[in-house]
Amino acid sequence: MKSAIYLLLLLHIFGIQTLGAQEKLQYNLKKGDIFRIEQSAVQNIVQEMDSIEHLMTNNLSGIFVMEVVNVIKDKYVLDVKFEKFKFKTESNLYGVFSDVDTSIPPANEEDIEAKIFQGLIGPKFQMVLLKTGEIESLEGIENLVINMIDQVEIEDDFSKAIIRESVAKEFNNEDMKESMQQFTYIYPETKVSVNQTWTNNYSGAVNAKNNWKLLSFSKNDIILGADSTIQMEIDEESIIMKLAGTQQTELTSNSDTGIIKTMVVNQQTTGTTIVSEMNDIVIPTSLTSTITYKLL
Repeated sequence: MKSAIYLLLLLHIFGIQTLGAQEKLQYNLKKGDIFRIEQSAVQNIVQEMDSIEHLMTNNLSGIFVMEVVNVIKDKYVLDVKFEKFKFKTESNLYGVFSDVDTSIPPANEEDIEAKIFQGLIGPKFQMVLLKTGEIESLEGIENLVINMIDQVEIEDDFSKAIIRESVAKEFNNEDMKESMQQFTYIYPETKVSVNQTWTNNYSGAVNAKNNWKLLSFSKNDIILGADSTIQMEIDEESIIMKLAGTQQTELTSNSDTGIIKTMVVNQQTTGTTIVSEMNDIVIPTSLTSTITYKLL
């Protein structure tokens, strides 16, 4: 009888320990590992101008490759390059602003924008990734900028300098670092159990305060969710957009490597757009977006 009681007690204790088991969530990569990630995003911007509603839609997609070239203690050094990049911007009032697909040669030899973005394809830059997914540093974005400018084949130094300044503003180490941290910086510093939460932040064009939660853990998959508060400030020449709101993230990653399998980020923000060329007119603005990442 006592043996049966002891057995039941042990099983009960084991059950409690299992329910509260803590897991070390992190990246576990090896030199030579290669991952191909597909990113896509749909962004809807609504601006209220008097009685007119201006709707702009941005569609973006791309494929990039990350290769682990070195492992240094708790850090991973990865070479990153773009394989494909595509985006389209259109407006209900003004039609299509931009339509670029790097997998298709520019139809018009004078399409400077298409040529510039062809330069994204091929050049490598380097990322130093911590086990939590925080990016310690990015180097080599200048390689992208140089190649993008070279695609244009402009002889005039003044025109080339203007284009270079514009491209470098969009593609620089700091902004690219913060953009990529959106899908890499997902793990806590310490062990956690299912339903436990932790926080992290990233900043840049988008400032996010993320409250993460471990939803499920198995030998194959880690499932995480996050609720975030975000602030955006987009400064594009004569236009400044300031927005704030919320963000929800759901993802599944590989339990062995820590690399995401799928990730969906939904954002809802409101604020204003200030147009300096129109006497600093303030336009009420809302932005919603869905960003997805997928391991290929």
